[in-house]
Amino acid sequence: MSLLGSENIKLLQKLFKAEDDASSDEEIVPGDVPKFGPGDIGDAVVKPRKKTSTDGSEHVKPCSYAPLEASTETQPKTIEEWESQQQEEAQALLETRRQPEYRISYRQTVATEDIYLQMNCKTPSTASCENMIVEVLFPEEDASIGVHHIELSVKPQCVIVETPKYYLNLVLPHKIDPDKGNAAWRSDQKTLQLTLRMVRDLDFVNF
Repeated sequence: MSLLGSENIKLLQKLFKAEDDASSDEEIVPGDVPKFGPGDIGDAVVKPRKKTSTDGSEHVKPCSYAPLEASTETQPKTIEEWESQQQEEAQALLETRRQPEYRISYRQTVATEDIYLQMNCKTPSTASCENMIVEVLFPEEDASIGVHHIELSVKPQCVIVETPKYYLNLVLPHKIDPDKGNAAWRSDQKTLQLTLRMVRDLDFVNF
């Protein structure tokens, strides 16, 4: 008769099987071993993870606006100038006459020393032009129209021309001297030619 019964043998078998299963679970699988390279030598640097923000306003770029350009219109300094400006604006709103066509060109005074000796700093550009030429056309006016039928007002930045059929309130691209200039009426072409002396900041350099 055996010292170990069948029941004891089964218990021993279960005990050894449990130990084998535990040792098999602790075995290292070759694919699970991490691979190291030359960059892993030394202290490991842990890179901080980028925190994802739920605020949508962080992804919106701020809008950039161009600075407003300074207005070239001269502001009235006295009550009389303000009243005159208000009257002109009211007249322009209620005006029913047509606006005539106009042309703007530039002209410079050239002397002998400029052509042959080039003694001055003048160039062919408009920066070296002293005068602004404004031609206003009145093609549908009567043939009998003359200078006494034309009303002309010249200001440092504006020219107003009135005839029985036309009205023009022209803002000039450059400031002028109202006291220097002249006007000529061409009856054959029904054209008013204005020669205006320009006043600019860099004229002392260009002339």
